[in-house]
Amino acid sequence: MIEKGMPKVLLAVGAGTLLAALAAAGVFADDGGPPAAPAVRTTGIGTDINLREVSVERAEQALKNAGLAVPDGWRPVHTRRERHDERPVAVVRYEPGTTRTLGGEHLTVVIDDEDTLLGYTRLTAEAADRPRPQADQVERAAFEWLRGFAAEHAAGLDVQWVDRHDEEIRDRAGRRRVVTGTKVKTRHSNGLYTWIIVGERETVLAYERDVRWDGEAGRRGTAMWLHDRWIAAREGTGPQPDAPYALAGR
Repeated sequence: MIEKGMPKVLLAVGAGTLLAALAAAGVFADDGGPPAAPAVRTTGIGTDINLREVSVERAEQALKNAGLAVPDGWRPVHTRRERHDERPVAVVRYEPGTTRTLGGEHLTVVIDDEDTLLGYTRLTAEAADRPRPQADQVERAAFEWLRGFAAEHAAGLDVQWVDRHDEEIRDRAGRRRVVTGTKVKTRHSNGLYTWIIVGERETVLAYERDVRWDGEAGRRGTAMWLHDRWIAAREGTGPQPDAPYALAGR
């Protein structure tokens, strides 16, 4: 959870105003250097967006509403202002360390300006190498969970398929670990996709909603802020993943 005194960052349109606001909030040093702990590194701020506060408190409230929580001892290490298609979103990333490590353990939350939970993933070493639940148990558990905080959205979903889903991470010792769950993929009546990945003991490992498929490109069209390989490509530190990953151009 967030320690008392953690600064809130009010983002303003305009480069000069924005940098001044960030420096005043302690996110960047006055000389433009790296943030001093426990400030959260913030990137990806677009001046064409009607900006709201990027707030870890808002992210944690969205988690609480969905019956989810940040692991004990984890802290927010990175926030960004981006888009989920045409919707401005805040992306908040938590890790067990103090700096962002792409490919490592993380919990990431994506919320829009109405605090709708659009994306969530929790990939931990503790969840790796565990047996996955049966498909019938997963579908029931996934919809029970979703109806608890987004009943209207759940009512518009039709199940497309239920199958195994693996995610690879590196633990704090650098060892490769595989987190296995069962994915319930659904299509909403509005034509967009939602999926929930459930792990052992009916734990929600990941959730994404309002995802657009680009049929012409044969790959996902909506940005992938939960996925480290895609983020690395987006930031220019890794190759473009193959389809069905979205194109990671800026």
